[in-house]
Amino acid sequence: MIALTWRQHRAQLLVAAALILALSGYLLVTRHQMASYMTGIGLDACLARHGTCGVLAGAFFSRFASASQPFSLLDLLPLLAGLFWGAPLIARETERGTHRLAWTQSISRGRWLTIKLAAFTGAAITAAAIIALLLAWWLHPFDQLIAVGAGGNVNRMTPSVFDLSGTVLAASALFAFALGTAAGALIRRTVPAMAVTLGAYLAVWLPLGSLRYHFVTPLTAHGPFGSAPPVPLSAYVLSNSYADASGHPISFSTMLAACQTSHDGQTGVRLSCLAAKGFQFSTTYQPDSRFWQIQGIESGILLVAAVTLIGIGAWWTIQRVN
Repeated sequence: MIALTWRQHRAQLLVAAALILALSGYLLVTRHQMASYMTGIGLDACLARHGTCGVLAGAFFSRFASASQPFSLLDLLPLLAGLFWGAPLIARETERGTHRLAWTQSISRGRWLTIKLAAFTGAAITAAAIIALLLAWWLHPFDQLIAVGAGGNVNRMTPSVFDLSGTVLAASALFAFALGTAAGALIRRTVPAMAVTLGAYLAVWLPLGSLRYHFVTPLTAHGPFGSAPPVPLSAYVLSNSYADASGHPISFSTMLAACQTSHDGQTGVRLSCLAAKGFQFSTTYQPDSRFWQIQGIESGILLVAAVTLIGIGAWWTIQRVN
């Protein structure tokens, strides 16, 4: 049965392997380029002696900040497991009628389905682990610079990187695969099952991307008017606003009205007044220290949904499909 599963689905698995290989190659090549550049300009040595590396860090960021842009195109990578692995898994068999031949052999429906599900879930977890580990390794130079206060706009808390990091990538792939499997079992037609999988995945993934940063109550930092609040460089900033001297949120118009001046028919604002009244800038953010906590919550949600959907698809296939 394992050999049969490989013959039936090897094209799908080989295409996925090629995609993973291409992404891995990009990460390996660009990471080597970053390491060589850091050594060539002396940034490695500067970081090692804990020196002031602002100019060198700026040169590094100007060259490699765009290297993370492809990640935003790969946010929906787990969806492919649902569209091309999950949706056709049962739907294609029932659509062609080949399931009847398979189920009249010595292998039971349950074992037939278990082997297929195990093969694809194993492939999804393995592929996700490879990408997540390589990405964590790829991000190390950026993490080094953030740790010494050199700034940067690439870290694991940003949405495009978060989606491909930690356990969320594997959980998303399993959820997409389970969603496609359940849709294929219930609809029994491959193309309609793929359409339902696409719509349902997006209906979950889009709001989840915003809600994840509120699973744990965000932190708020205040800074005197005219200076930035003390927010870690590795944090993900949710919003910026204004607050009064007590830290209560206020609108921009309220703050300006308190220090508005008029001269020769023209109105303006005295910056010294804003500072004297204690107005503050406020930044709401999630610190990098909560990365694994948020990853765990989101992964748990997706895994519970995946197990439920797999259960529905398996029960329907074993009990109702003829």
